[in-house]
Amino acid sequence: MATTINQLHMRTAVREDASRIAEIHMAAFGCNAMLHAQFPTLAIRKELQKCIKDKAVADINDPKITVLVVTSSDGPENTAGAVVAFAKWSHPVLPGEDYVEPPWIWPEGTDLETLRAWMAKAFEVESRSAVGGVPCYHLSFIGADPNFGHHGAGRLLVQWGIQQSKASGVPLYLESTIEAAPFYEKNGFTAGETISLPIHVDDGIETQIYEEIVFTYCPT
Repeated sequence: MATTINQLHMRTAVREDASRIAEIHMAAFGCNAMLHAQFPTLAIRKELQKCIKDKAVADINDPKITVLVVTSSDGPENTAGAVVAFAKWSHPVLPGEDYVEPPWIWPEGTDLETLRAWMAKAFEVESRSAVGGVPCYHLSFIGADPNFGHHGAGRLLVQWGIQQSKASGVPLYLESTIEAAPFYEKNGFTAGETISLPIHVDDGIETQIYEEIVFTYCPT
């Protein structure tokens, strides 16, 4: 599977892409408040990048997951053809289907209390969403290298899911940062509940409310 638009080329990821996916993940989300709350030190976040690489390899090998990457033929010197964005789409799991996604192996020092509290909140909100209890394609992660100014990589990655949804009649589900919400609205997704959780920042000195928005896409 491959799609090319202008200078961007989308394809299914291979194992050799895992390191680059981990780099982009940390470049795109390295300043995210929730990531800092769950992985509170620079040393832990460095180990997290290794964990993301290992998880990407497992996901790429999983037939129930599609990991996509976008490369560009129009970039700075010696970067043509480099991966500039990625996305992970988890496929629908049907009732009675015997499937368990490969687990994350978190680095030592992870704030598991915050991580599990957020996962519980997200699960609770998903169960009340428009796709609650309905098998769906789940956009688990999507990220682009902030050093590249290519516009359209995210749209390519999201359109893959929309095409799957229209072809199969299966809805889409994702959780978006507040900053990315307009992008999903522009691509035809419908906003739902807001997930929120108090988190510690600045080495636990301050507390803030972290929020993300649930988006769904239902084919017509």
